[in-house]
Amino acid sequence: MQTSQAPNRPPVPLESISSGVQAVENKKVADERDNLEDKTLANRERRAQINSVEQSNRDKRVNRKLRWRYASLVFKYFVGYSIAVFGLLIAAGAQKLSIPEQVLTTLVGSTAASAIGLVGFVVNGLFKN
Repeated sequence: MQTSQAPNRPPVPLESISSGVQAVENKKVADERDNLEDKTLANRERRAQINSVEQSNRDKRVNRKLRWRYASLVFKYFVGYSIAVFGLLIAAGAQKLSIPEQVLTTLVGSTAASAIGLVGFVVNGLFKN
């Protein structure tokens, strides 16, 4: 039986091949180094999972702080706008300003729309999945 061999290599005797089979059979069982590698890999995987959870928690805290900040700014804007519209209504009612009725209706309607939108925005942020 002929085997194909690489050029410039001597033929491999069958005895050396059969001794290699025994070495492979012995290696099927994990040794101390294999067990240590498995433990090290498991520890690294657990550490990576912990780091991922910690980063996710940091991101959520930052996100919460940003949402709170912008929600506060939106609320302050709405309060200021409502006070300005209320002042215009009072001034128009006291005959200090001459504002057409359609403009007053639009101002009151836009204030109501802003209030509904703000409530929707806050509720959507609070109960987000």
